[in-house]
Amino acid sequence: MQLRHFDRGMRLQIFIRNDNGDIEEYEAQYYDLHDLVGETSFLAQSSKLSREYDTIDQNVTLEISAFRGATVYTFAGRIIGKKSPEMVIIELISDIKTLNRRIYQRDELRIDVRIHKMEEDKMNEPRYEQPMTEPVMTEMSFDISAGGMCVITNKVLRPENHKHFLIDFYLAEKERFLLPSLLVRRSNYARSAVGKFDYGFKFIFDNMPDEKARLTKAILGRKLSSFK
Repeated sequence: MQLRHFDRGMRLQIFIRNDNGDIEEYEAQYYDLHDLVGETSFLAQSSKLSREYDTIDQNVTLEISAFRGATVYTFAGRIIGKKSPEMVIIELISDIKTLNRRIYQRDELRIDVRIHKMEEDKMNEPRYEQPMTEPVMTEMSFDISAGGMCVITNKVLRPENHKHFLIDFYLAEKERFLLPSLLVRRSNYARSAVGKFDYGFKFIFDNMPDEKARLTKAILGRKLSSFK
């Protein structure tokens, strides 16, 4: 994949890490700029990024994701100029990688997880509080996406008796998630040597779409922090 294969108007997410390690996120759109500066640079339309151009270190690396349908492309860039109050010029400084060809990018992140039983009629609440019951499982997940997670364990969950659960986990110190989930898969062959069983949970966001967006952003932030 090269820049010339990108479509004008493609949605971009641009992440900049400051000196404190905090990540600033910018939404943008892709515009072709080959006829001006060659195939290694392009215009990004983002009023916020353009407005803050003078305060951004031009040597800082931008982590950029470009979205076309279910496919996500990632690459690194650097701001090299400003074209208008709405557009900045970004230079490509890495290869373009295809992250996935699925609805949700799945990442291997090690996360402590607490799993609570839920009744089916409680699955569509707009938000969830700290569970008052003891978890049926406190384990580790090595595989998570905005659509669900895989949990590796030595314990047995019997889906014929219970399929609905509340998944409780943190992706950062203050990024806690309490998500209603459906047990959709069980395997007796775990992908990790730390457990015998591999359980797949699907997150249910019917009445909480903002949590899906927050989770997507938190997963990417956790992934970027591992590259520090």
